Amino acid sequence: MSPRTGRPPLQETSRNEHLSIRLTKQEKEEINDCSEKLGMSRTDTIMKGIGLVKAEIEKE
Repeated sequence: MSPRTGRPPLQETSRNEHLSIRLTKQEKEEINDCSEKLGMSRTDTIMKGIGLVKAEIEKE
C-alpha cells in the first residue's frame, strides 16, 4: 500500500467538518483584514474570536 499523500494537518486533529455561512461584503472584508493583521488564516482568526466569546460567557 502506498503512503498517504497530501498536506498533513497543522493541529493535532484534522478539520474535516464544513460550515457554510452567509456574510455581507463588509463582514467578509473585516475577517480578511483581521486575519492579515494577525498573520493567521481566516479559519484560525474565526476560531480565535469564538474562543474570546466563549471565555466571556464562562466569566458570567
